[in-house]
Amino acid sequence: MKTAFVVRESRGHWIQDVVAAVRREGFRAELVTEPLDDAERTELTSIVDGFVVVDDVRDAPAVAEAIRARDPEPGGVLTAAEGVIASTARVAELLGVARCPADVFVVAHNKFAVRKALAEAGLPGPPCALFADPGDAAKVAEVVGLPAIVKPVNGAASTLVRLVSTVDELVAAYELLATRLPRSPDARYHRTLPGAIDPLRVFLVEGLLQGPEYAVDVLIRDGVAEPVGIVDKTLIDERKFELGMVCPPLDLPEERAAAIKAAVADAVLALGLDHTCAHVEIIDDARRGPTVVEVNAGRPAGGAQPALLKLATGIDVTAEAVSLALGTPPPARGAGLPVPVGYLVVYADGAGRLVRVTGTGDVADLPEVLEVVTIVSPGQVLTGDQEVYAVNILAAGFADAEDLAALHAEATKLIRFELEES
Repeated sequence: MKTAFVVRESRGHWIQDVVAAVRREGFRAELVTEPLDDAERTELTSIVDGFVVVDDVRDAPAVAEAIRARDPEPGGVLTAAEGVIASTARVAELLGVARCPADVFVVAHNKFAVRKALAEAGLPGPPCALFADPGDAAKVAEVVGLPAIVKPVNGAASTLVRLVSTVDELVAAYELLATRLPRSPDARYHRTLPGAIDPLRVFLVEGLLQGPEYAVDVLIRDGVAEPVGIVDKTLIDERKFELGMVCPPLDLPEERAAAIKAAVADAVLALGLDHTCAHVEIIDDARRGPTVVEVNAGRPAGGAQPALLKLATGIDVTAEAVSLALGTPPPARGAGLPVPVGYLVVYADGAGRLVRVTGTGDVADLPEVLEVVTIVSPGQVLTGDQEVYAVNILAAGFADAEDLAALHAEATKLIRFELEES
């Protein structure tokens, strides 16, 4: 039996789902990880078939050497951890089991490079500029236009995304990101990007897109892009955090759905993605039409969105992603529910180290609720700077978007996060 090596950079709810999919494909699953404490090793021992411990999971040559020492003929190397997708692809290249070139992921995880690549392919996008000096704020505002969005060049999970409407707010956003990003434990922000871009000092500013926002997971196999279901982001807060989603969208004409799927397929193919998956954020802009906001290449959606898509479409995007990474035949598919499925997210209020979450049982007893999934665990440090899907609620039987919003409000009242100073 061949072994697939699953690379992780930190705790992640995704690990057990990916390992389960690896085993369904007939592979053993060993975890490539940095040193573990005794409690975490005990917890993970019940999930994986073994460990490959390295000093730095982002050091591709060292990881490849450690895997080769463990197994001269590995069955595959994969991850769903955003920060190590490109380096894991490099490991796969070194071991001769690559499915998509690592350089493709390097570009896809640089938001400015993605904007350039999509523009060169003739695809619509907002005006954008790199912002490296707060003294250039007026010039950047003139190029991009206001209002605008300021974000890290290589971030994810809505980390420190800010909406600005004036030059003064643009300066304040720069200073905020320049202050908080260096404190982030996420290694991606501490590594210079191609083109000598320092992600701690250089940020991306994009003109604000106006229109409904959607998310689409897309599978790319042999040069053919297959969008799965369209997820309508019906509730988004002022931080751009997702509060409520529904699949399929409640009031989306077929011609708009087709245009959105076509735009997603065009974008991932323009970036050179193949034999992999991507989670794509897109806005149906009033002037430009369906416009890609970002492409999260090499992984399916986060949180419980894979469960949402499976309920709504019958397609298990995690299993599909594993199959693409290992080069096995596509997994069997089922049928989705005959009604729209809602997905609600409840975030911790405040910042600190999580002690416990209460109230999830009360939410599970609500009549519309199908399942409640908590993906945070005691000891985890939570912050309002990053979109961490703490408690995830899957629901059906709601009448409309207002009904779904009311359910989110009720769930938020019931769930409590106990935090302590970290």
